[in-house]
Amino acid sequence: MKNSEEIIDRSALEKRRVRSDKEDNFLQKVAVQEIKDRLKFFKKKFEKILIVCGNPYYWQEAFHGADFIDDDEILKFPQKGYDLVIHGMSLHHSNDPIGQLIQCRSAMEKGGLLLGIFLGGQTLNELRESIVSAEIELTGGISPRILPMIDIRDAGSFLMRAGFVLPVADIMINEINYKKPLDLLYDLRKMGETNVQIHRSKKFSHRRLFSLASDKYIKNQNSQNNSVKATFEFITITGWIPSQDTPKPLKRGSATTRLADALKVKEEKLKD
Repeated sequence: MKNSEEIIDRSALEKRRVRSDKEDNFLQKVAVQEIKDRLKFFKKKFEKILIVCGNPYYWQEAFHGADFIDDDEILKFPQKGYDLVIHGMSLHHSNDPIGQLIQCRSAMEKGGLLLGIFLGGQTLNELRESIVSAEIELTGGISPRILPMIDIRDAGSFLMRAGFVLPVADIMINEINYKKPLDLLYDLRKMGETNVQIHRSKKFSHRRLFSLASDKYIKNQNSQNNSVKATFEFITITGWIPSQDTPKPLKRGSATTRLADALKVKEEKLKD
């Protein structure tokens, strides 16, 4: 029996993943490269690495010797004491992202680093707008057809609520050009990133819906040759397990340099 608060149909997600092309997935490829680039900024050498993901193909190529587990709602850790946990492109498919982070924290050692990357709220905003507009025009209502994503404003708070310190969340926008909107839909299906909401419509879509949505997609972008762009927002989160060696932010009011001096500007009093 499914919890009424759940959004993701995990059974449908697994079926989509089975049918997906695991070796040709540019979203996973971009995510892996982003995490590798970020790890270059840390002086610490990580010895015990765990990667949580739904599609391990690119991750296994990049992180030899790491432990891998599926992104199940209840994570099955082979051991504990990891100094680096990477949550790879799965939090947007979790019914309880904070719970996922709490579970990861339970398997980490003090001073360990968590790095996560997932799709954010701006992802596919052009497609979402076009489908909503087309469906309202055809039926007078809308149904959940594109998965709602985590917003950047919530990402950092998820880390704090899960018990991590020095939380950081930022975004990277990738815009991909397609010759036509149907090519985007094909790509999403190939990557296993199609709609898996529990309350998605189980009926066949109106035959004109995607044709009209495609027309609106092209019109909204003022495309002269029917080509369109699709936005993919990657949110990356970073958090640490508290330890004696973890850097701590300075106390409020402890600064020894005036902001005006640091910025090399003249300080002026506010007018009454």
